[in-house]
Amino acid sequence: MTTLPQRIMTTTFACAETEPVTFGFAKNALLRRIEPLNSQPVPLSDACERITAEDIIAQEDLVPYARSAMDGYALRSIDTVGASVDSPLRLPIIGKVFTGDRQSILAAGAVIGITTGAAIPINADAVVPHEQVTVRDQWIILNRSVAAGDCIFPPAEDVRKGEVLLKRGSVLDPGSLGLLAFAGKSQIRVYRRPRVSLLCTGSELVEVNETPGCGQVRNSNASVLTGVLSQCGAETRYCGAISDTSTQLRSALESAARNTDLLITTGGASVGERDLVKSVLEEIGTEFEFRRVAMRPGKPFAFGWLRGLPICVLPGNPAAAFVCYQQLVRPLLLKLAGRNEIDLPTLPATLVGNAKSKVGSQYFVFANVKVSRFGFLVEPLNNQCSALVRNPAKANALITLPEGPALYKRGDEVMVQILNWSSILHENSTSM
Repeated sequence: MTTLPQRIMTTTFACAETEPVTFGFAKNALLRRIEPLNSQPVPLSDACERITAEDIIAQEDLVPYARSAMDGYALRSIDTVGASVDSPLRLPIIGKVFTGDRQSILAAGAVIGITTGAAIPINADAVVPHEQVTVRDQWIILNRSVAAGDCIFPPAEDVRKGEVLLKRGSVLDPGSLGLLAFAGKSQIRVYRRPRVSLLCTGSELVEVNETPGCGQVRNSNASVLTGVLSQCGAETRYCGAISDTSTQLRSALESAARNTDLLITTGGASVGERDLVKSVLEEIGTEFEFRRVAMRPGKPFAFGWLRGLPICVLPGNPAAAFVCYQQLVRPLLLKLAGRNEIDLPTLPATLVGNAKSKVGSQYFVFANVKVSRFGFLVEPLNNQCSALVRNPAKANALITLPEGPALYKRGDEVMVQILNWSSILHENSTSM
């Protein structure tokens, strides 16, 4: 069984089964004792999508010398004063500098040919592009004066020494990796990836490659949750689908709780005769902070600790399990992973259609967001049944409705959480 990590305190606040806690209480309870996992150094080549475990500071100016922004001629701006169409200026070309060459020295009253990115010669303070001069033999003819700094990248234009390149908790995307490579960071300290055990329960479940009999269904929760866990950087161990019997559940839960940072179960979370997960977890030592949440879908969600191991008990209905993951498990997991941003992106949108909330629960409504010239529009899916598998596949957003009762009509502004930006942008691009 997992030993007590130093990052977790085990004081609990047990709640009666019949008293669901508010959604705000539940989210706070999940997050308040979670700290990021330990960190480890990894090569820059293996750091994509990892989370930085420290602020990364530039150790030098990048780059420390002025560079040419154009192919042209480096010169002293003072030598071009008075040049015009009526009074062109002739300056001799005394050499050429390429990218990668050492810094040269420019004599007064002369120019040096230069390529884009090459170091500006000592004494030069401007570059005039090829297309703005006429070249005859080894002279340029200039029809205008040039200002100091023209066509020059100044020193430290990208980064200054001591600047924070990335803050702790940042996701290392390809652009960030390029910046760190430019800064000479061949090794990065990142947080360890969370290890998650996923155990699905339900005597009705069969695996994907099996043919369900009467009363059986294929296990879709395992595929959905494995996918969203992977998106958040977790290393997921699928522990199978277990029948609703105390003996099998006990053995499976004890096994799933070993060598993991988070245990997630689905199914058996309500109050029916075969909803045994919470009681069996209690038997093996789990202390629950709460057993139900005033939210729809997802009311049976529970959270507790098993000797320092956080455990999230999700309902078995696919749409409800998906909402519970997005609203409660995802923030916990991302905090465990060391991420700064742990909540889904949220924005206001204009409602197309109707939505309602009832007293006593926070509502999450599967919906689709579109972009119009008037802003974001959001339309609820027709069927919000928590047992539907298709809703998480069809929706790109969730409408969040505070505890009601309240009726929201077409044209009302509601808050939406974005699940899939790419589908929103693709829909917008194909409709233009």
